[in-house]
Amino acid sequence: MFNTLYGKLIAVLICLGVAMVVMFLMVIHYSDNMRRQKTMQVIYRSLAAQFVNEHVLPEDAHINYGAIQKAFDRLRIINPRIDVYLLDDNGRVLAYSGKTGIRKRDSVSLDPIHRFLTENAELPILGDDPSEESIQRVFSVAPILHEGRINGYLYLVLRGLSGDNIAQQIKNNYFVRESVGLMGGGLVLALLAGALIIKLFTQRLRRLSRIVDKFQQTGFAELPPQPPSRSAKGDDIDHLAETFSQMADRIMAQMRELQHNDALRSELIANISHDLRTPLAALQGYLETLQVKGSTLSAEEKSNYLGIALKQSQQLGRLTGKLFELAKFDAGQVTINIEPFALEDLVLDVAQQFELAAASRHIKLETVLPVELPLVAVDIGMIERVLTNLIENALRYTPSGGTIRITLAPSAQHVTVQVSDTGRGIEKHDLPRVFDRFYRGEKSREDYSGNAGLGLAIAKRVLKLHRSSIAVSSEPGVGTTFSFTLPSFDSYYQHLAAASAREPAAPTPDAQPFAARDRQQPASA
Repeated sequence: MFNTLYGKLIAVLICLGVAMVVMFLMVIHYSDNMRRQKTMQVIYRSLAAQFVNEHVLPEDAHINYGAIQKAFDRLRIINPRIDVYLLDDNGRVLAYSGKTGIRKRDSVSLDPIHRFLTENAELPILGDDPSEESIQRVFSVAPILHEGRINGYLYLVLRGLSGDNIAQQIKNNYFVRESVGLMGGGLVLALLAGALIIKLFTQRLRRLSRIVDKFQQTGFAELPPQPPSRSAKGDDIDHLAETFSQMADRIMAQMRELQHNDALRSELIANISHDLRTPLAALQGYLETLQVKGSTLSAEEKSNYLGIALKQSQQLGRLTGKLFELAKFDAGQVTINIEPFALEDLVLDVAQQFELAAASRHIKLETVLPVELPLVAVDIGMIERVLTNLIENALRYTPSGGTIRITLAPSAQHVTVQVSDTGRGIEKHDLPRVFDRFYRGEKSREDYSGNAGLGLAIAKRVLKLHRSSIAVSSEPGVGTTFSFTLPSFDSYYQHLAAASAREPAAPTPDAQPFAARDRQQPASA
C-alpha cells in the first residue's frame, strides 16, 4: 500500500497526526505542571512565614536540633508532601526533615529565594531540591531575622508536583483526561477526513497512471480515452494529463513515421536490388556468352555483345553515381558555389544536348525564352543537373509526336523555370511521391527501361540547397509540368547585404558567393 502515492500520503498524514498528539501531550503536561505549581505555590506562599512566627527557631549559632526536628515532624504530619529545611544566610543546609542520608545537596541557590521574597514576584518560582541533584521544585521560604538582619531561612520544598508523568496526569486530572479524549477523537476524524480528501485528490492521478500503463502495454501504439477536464482552466493534474496526451500523440506520430520509414526502407532496398540486378544480370550474361562461345561467334556478334555489356556497365555506373550523389545530399556533404550567369544560355546548351535524342524519338523540343532576362545567382553545375534530369524524365514518358517545352518567365525578384511535356501524365495519387527516390509510379516493374527513379529526388535536393522548391502539376493523358524559381542576381545580393547589416557573418556553406568558387571544389554534376 505504501508503495503508491496514496499510501505515502496517508503515511505522512498519520505521522503528522502522531507528532501533533505528542506535541499536544507535551504542552498539556507542561501547562498543567505550571498551573499546579503556581496554584500550590500561591496557596503555600505564607506557610513558611507562619511556621517561623508560630515556632521558636534559633536566632544564633546554638541550634537545638532535637527541638527543630520535632517542629519539622509536626509540620510533615500536617502535609507529608512538604520537606522542611533550615538554611543559613548562605544557603547551606543546617537541618532538615525526613530520614538521614537522603540529602544529596549541602546547599541551595539563593537567587530563587531572593526572587520569591520580592514583592509582586511572578509565580511559579522553582528552587533547588536538596534531596535531588538536578531537579527543581516550587517552594515556600521565610527569612529568620536576628537583630534586624537575615540570619537564615526556613525553606519548604513542595514535593510531588513535578514528579507526575503524562500517564499519571491523564489518569488523575479530569481536564487533562477530557482534553486528551477530545484530541484523540479529533485526530481520528481528521485522519479519516484527510484520507478521504487525499483519495479524491489522487483519484485522477491514479487514473492517469492506469492510462500510462495501458499505453505502455499497447507498445505506445494506442492511447486509451481520457476523461475531459472538470474545470475550465484546469489545475496542475489537468495540465499534466494534457501534456501527457500531447506527448503520447507525438510518440504515436513518431512511431507511425518510423513504421512508414521502415516500409520505405524495405521498399528502397527492394528497388535498389532490382535496379542493380537487372544491368548486372545482363552484363554477366553477355560476358559469359563471350567467354563460353567466343571462338564460335563472329566478329560482328562479339562487337554487338561487347557493346551491350558496355551499355549495361555504363547504366550501372550511372545508377551507383546517383546513389552516391543522393548519399552526399543526405549527409550534408554537398556545398554550392553561387555565381551570376545568364540562365537562357544554360537552357539553350542543355536543350542542344537532347536535340538528337528527341529527334530520334520524333519528339519536338522547344524553348520559350524572353528577350530580356535578369542574371540569376545559382550554382551552374547543379542547375544544369536539374534541367538534365527533368528533360530526361520528360523524354522517357513522352510518346512519339509529342512536345517538350522549356519556358523561362522573369519577375522582379525571380526567374521561373517550367519543363512541360505532352506525355501520358501522372495519376493524382502518385503526385505526392514522384520526388521519392526509386519511385516511378508503375504498377509493375517488369518493363525496366533503365530508369532508377532517382532523377527527380536529386533535383528536389539541389533546389532545396538553393532555398527553392519544385512543384508538379499533371493531367493523365494530357501531360506534366515541373516548375521552380531561381533568385535573380540583384535580389540575391540585396538579401545578403541586408543580412550582413543585421548580423555580420561569413557566408554559410549552403549559399557562398562566386568569389569563393575558386577556393572550393565544384560539386559533381
